[in-house]
Amino acid sequence: MSAPGIILYDPTAESRARATPLAPRLASLAGRRAGILDNGKANAGTLMLAVVERLKARHGVAEVVKREKPVAGPPAPEIVEALSACDFVLVGSAD
Repeated sequence: MSAPGIILYDPTAESRARATPLAPRLASLAGRRAGILDNGKANAGTLMLAVVERLKARHGVAEVVKREKPVAGPPAPEIVEALSACDFVLVGSAD
């Protein structure tokens, strides 16, 4: 009777990375509409609004659209639709 052998499995897989082009850089923020996606973490909305207030003062951002989503999970389709009308969107978190 032979001893049982050891079976090794390689957990690595092929990379699934895709080349995705970046959005074009805005030439100016003057007169632009900024979007904020608040992920619901403590102070996230406060932080993003503070950043946009500075962008208004220094670079002439004209309007802000702020939407909130639960901490976990993707935003609802209506949130994505509202933010897609913006020239740029800030997404971040804070604790």
